[in-house]
Amino acid sequence: MKKYILIILCFIQFSVFAQETPRIEAIKSQIETLAVDNVGLTENVKTDISVANVSLSSFLLAVAEIHKLNFNISSELNKITIANNFPNVTVADLLVFLCKEHELTIEFTGNILSIKKYIKPVEKIVPKTIPMSYDMKNDRVSLDIKNDTLYTAFKKIMDKTGKNLVFSSDIENKPITFYVNNASFDDAMGQLAYANGLYMEKASNGFYIFENDVQAVATENSTSGTPKPQVRRRKSNFDFKVLDKQRKIVEVNFTNVPIDAVIHDIGTALDIDIFTSTPLTDAGTASFTSKSIYFDDLLTKMFESNQTNLMIESANNNNRNTNQNNPSANTAQTFFTFKKDRNMYIFGTANQLSLREISIIPLMHRSIELLTDTSGAGNTTRARSSNVGQNTGFGTSNQFDSFSNTGRTTLNRAGQGNQGNGIANTNNSQAEALINILPSDLIADLQIEADYELNSFYVSGPSSSVKRFRNFVEKIDKPVPVILIEVMLIDVSKLSVVETGISWGIGDSPTRTSGSLFPNTNLTLGAETVNRVIGGFDGFGSFNLGKVVPEFFANISAMEQDGDIKIRSTPKISTLNGHRATLSNGTTSYYAVTQRNIYGTDNPQTSEITNYYPIDAELGISIKPIVSGDGQVTLDIFVIQSTFGNRIDDAAPPDISSREFRSIIRMRDQDIAVLGGIEAKEKRDEGNGVPFLARIPVIKWFFSKRKRQDSKSKLTVLIKPTVIY
Repeated sequence: MKKYILIILCFIQFSVFAQETPRIEAIKSQIETLAVDNVGLTENVKTDISVANVSLSSFLLAVAEIHKLNFNISSELNKITIANNFPNVTVADLLVFLCKEHELTIEFTGNILSIKKYIKPVEKIVPKTIPMSYDMKNDRVSLDIKNDTLYTAFKKIMDKTGKNLVFSSDIENKPITFYVNNASFDDAMGQLAYANGLYMEKASNGFYIFENDVQAVATENSTSGTPKPQVRRRKSNFDFKVLDKQRKIVEVNFTNVPIDAVIHDIGTALDIDIFTSTPLTDAGTASFTSKSIYFDDLLTKMFESNQTNLMIESANNNNRNTNQNNPSANTAQTFFTFKKDRNMYIFGTANQLSLREISIIPLMHRSIELLTDTSGAGNTTRARSSNVGQNTGFGTSNQFDSFSNTGRTTLNRAGQGNQGNGIANTNNSQAEALINILPSDLIADLQIEADYELNSFYVSGPSSSVKRFRNFVEKIDKPVPVILIEVMLIDVSKLSVVETGISWGIGDSPTRTSGSLFPNTNLTLGAETVNRVIGGFDGFGSFNLGKVVPEFFANISAMEQDGDIKIRSTPKISTLNGHRATLSNGTTSYYAVTQRNIYGTDNPQTSEITNYYPIDAELGISIKPIVSGDGQVTLDIFVIQSTFGNRIDDAAPPDISSREFRSIIRMRDQDIAVLGGIEAKEKRDEGNGVPFLARIPVIKWFFSKRKRQDSKSKLTVLIKPTVIY
């Protein structure tokens, strides 16, 4: 550091020396010329002088007397005191040193040397040339003004263009800077005024009048004695017009104008009361163009755009700080807003108490509480977070507890516990408030509570944010359509059975003839009846069949069965748009599970516990309708039909036969959708008999039994939605 300081000092001394060298050299040259005739000034004559606290004039008089020189010493040198030691030095070198050290000069008049203080000559100020060109034909100008006084610049412009520029006296010496290239003269003057904080107005006579943008009015109010507020003049790029003062409708056109200037100027024109809890100088700038806009809407848009710009800037700063491994350098942004209290407009930052508002916003049509979809089809209130591959409807877990899909309480032998609760008894739907689906940026700076009894929101926060929240709620507070869904289930079953044959055998004891002949033939013939039949053939010549033993019997069967069963169910269910509706009608059966436990070893004891577990067979319908804007209805449908079968054991669970539909369809209001095609067909052809004899025509009917069975069942579902607004 010392090295640099020394270099700087040397440079300064060198600069000063370079400036004074011509003057000192001139004095030295004249002394050398004068030394030809004055021996006391030659190099051969040297002096040895040592003084302390002696005035410079006394010192020079002593030197003149010793060396016989003619010195005329100015009286002002009496004020200079010196303390020097000059051994073996010439008078010429001594005079040059003193002139250089104490800024002296010597005027020569013959042999007379007049020594006095050196006065620097006054430098002549050369006027600065302002680069400028003007095209009179097209009225276009180019200017390069850089820190010139307004008077000088305007004089140059007027001399070059012949235009008349008039300015107030308080800005005559104001330094201005402006550059423009080939622009129209009017635009150039307007931008010159804007760039240098001036107000420009072109008069009807062609004069361009310039004044300060802000003029302080020193006159005082005659009643209160307080000074009036400053009157801000509009900038050249800020234009507005009051269209309706009563309704506060204006026409605006401005670009990058400070928000505080917009509020002050338009507010003054509308004659409204304004209170600023925080100065709006930091509120930023705005650009806006509108042929007709309400003043309140203009304020809302300006502050929203300014808040968005601050958030973008803050995000960029955070990213920059993060990249620089300085995540703690985040700075909080101050958002400005406004609040309207009757006829008073209050402006300030969003976190100020005077700008906060507490409001009650009731809902007229919608419910503040939404019910979630607990059937497994996704959350109706959080559709954007639902899984695409999620199971829909019923039958996704337990085959025997498919529709209700709820945990059941077992019923023990003592009758304790609850019977399995079906879908009609399920009340575990979770409620979710409407606030949970509102956009996060809408409620970011608000405190919101939901009142379910009054179906209202309690909102606290900045007035502009509360207003934005209220407008959003009014847009979504519309009647939710109710969808009436008519379902028709048609189940058709057909059965055809043909069973014929004769069986012979010998029992343990004689068999008596018994059985039925009509409408189903199932007859058992004893030995006595058979012998009578055989005896009837004995009279035909020598043909004798003999008799059967007393224990002999014959069974003759011939049966044909036809069935046509048609079951029709027509349930109706209604639900709100976007909410799932379910309907269930079924039967619950139970099967027993016995558990035996043995306690002890020496004297073991047996404990037996029997639990009964439920099984459901039911007709279940689950439908979720969604109404689109064009009136079409999207239905998410799930239908299940299950029936009980036989049991392999009295304590075993019964067989269950199930048929189900799962579909998503789109249809118009009051159209009918047909869901069908679940058709079951069964064909059986069985027979047994005596080998070889069972294959001979005619004879085979006496030595075989045959059974043919055809069955067919079909389930069809018809669905008709009706939208009720």
